Amino acid sequence: MIRRFRLLPLLAVLLLASCTSNAPSPQERERLAEQKRLLLLCQRHQQQLPELLRRFEAAQQGLARVSEQSYVPSSAPKPLDPEEQRRLTIYDQQSEQDQYEQEVDAWRRTEAERRERWEAEQAAKQRDAVQAFKAAAQALRQVHPELLLPGTPLRLNSAEVARFSSCQPERFR
Repeated sequence: MIRRFRLLPLLAVLLLASCTSNAPSPQERERLAEQKRLLLLCQRHQQQLPELLRRFEAAQQGLARVSEQSYVPSSAPKPLDPEEQRRLTIYDQQSEQDQYEQEVDAWRRTEAERRERWEAEQAAKQRDAVQAFKAAAQALRQVHPELLLPGTPLRLNSAEVARFSSCQPERFR
């Protein structure tokens, strides 16, 4: 009879072990639900994702192009030729020098106005490019925030883009 009591705890442990269910833990259920949610999200946005990615990349390239542009000044008046100046009388030399200085002053004024217009246009282009880039990024974030890597500048998360481009269930495990 004493032997039976020694085996009783062992039987209880075996009985409990066999009674545990194969149901997933709460963490496992949460993970599975998240996988299913992402797969459904992927399938819902699969057709529009290529266009959103194209818009993001085009906006990114447009912003880079605008940022790379630099002002190119117009040509200044051609300086006076010293050889030609030596052949002229002092009066003609002074007259040509005065005319040249007037041309340079006029060019500087015109160039300053031209540069101001270019800078204003450039600032407008930059604002438009930044706005288009932010809009394209926001559209991707609405599909799935992890399609973009955090930080500046914003970049695509190639692993998430690949997952969401194919929508294969095994990629969401």
